[in-house]
Amino acid sequence: MSNNVKALLLNAGKKARSLENTGLYLVFLAIILFFSLTAPYFFSLQNFMDILRQSTFVLVAALGMTMVIITAGIDLSVGSVIGLSAGITSVLLIQGVPTFLAVAVGLIVGIVCGLVNGFIITRLGVTDLITTLSTLSIYRGILFMMTHGVPFQAFARPDFSVLGRGTLGILPVPILISAAFFFSLRYVLTRTVFGRHVFALGSNSQAALLSGVNVSRKKVQVYMISGFTAAAAGIMLAARLSSVPPDMGQGYEMSVIAAVVIGGTSLFGGSGGVGGTVIGSLMVAIIGNGLILLNVNPFYQYVINGVIIILAVALNNARRKR
Repeated sequence: MSNNVKALLLNAGKKARSLENTGLYLVFLAIILFFSLTAPYFFSLQNFMDILRQSTFVLVAALGMTMVIITAGIDLSVGSVIGLSAGITSVLLIQGVPTFLAVAVGLIVGIVCGLVNGFIITRLGVTDLITTLSTLSIYRGILFMMTHGVPFQAFARPDFSVLGRGTLGILPVPILISAAFFFSLRYVLTRTVFGRHVFALGSNSQAALLSGVNVSRKKVQVYMISGFTAAAAGIMLAARLSSVPPDMGQGYEMSVIAAVVIGGTSLFGGSGGVGGTVIGSLMVAIIGNGLILLNVNPFYQYVINGVIIILAVALNNARRKR
């Protein structure tokens, strides 16, 4: 293939991605306009700050999920990891363990959950869908056994609550934490060898293996990152609510996957990024917030998230064919 043809194809690809991003932003603005015109009190500074706070919990977990999906994988256990990590952190706080140590253990729990997922997928040969669907049930069951069906409470401390409700100047601490996760993972994906390997796994894992990439190790590491971000989201959520019910995080996997897919990361792997995931997370939060302001049953959001995922995947298929 001549250099001119290669350059032409590269330019065409860049233009196509630019058009896709423009379309995402237009849809995002259209949703804001719709709720601004139909939902009372939607277009206000206080409500926008509430939306930002609400989106941080989904966003932090979705950032790790983005890396999993770029490798053409899936992690359905993130909601259960959110609940389990928050539950173990709260138990340690109730027992008088220092906040820093309790939070560290909660994060390690998430990493271990991701390690278990990765080990089963790579070493036992079980598909990612079946593996994470099974561990979703396992991790949730552990949390139910810990709580005996009764929410954990009375663990709130000022230095812990700040993770979910604190502010630094005018900015809520959860937003600052999510920003730190965003810039860190964006750097990893775009500026490191590991990031290039992540995209290579999603594009063609066999070719990556032949190129000397330790495919199994990279997959395990990606699931560990997903577990870590899910644990961070759970700890922030516990700090926000000052309570850990046994069903905490249930259903979050749908919102997290929706945020990633809406943001343009392909479920077929090999393409995407955390920048689009930010927009996707905001769209999920805006839709949920707008439905509440319109007095729509909040359970309808599950239906809407499912429809959005189907539409996003259908559009992705159309782009791949084109």
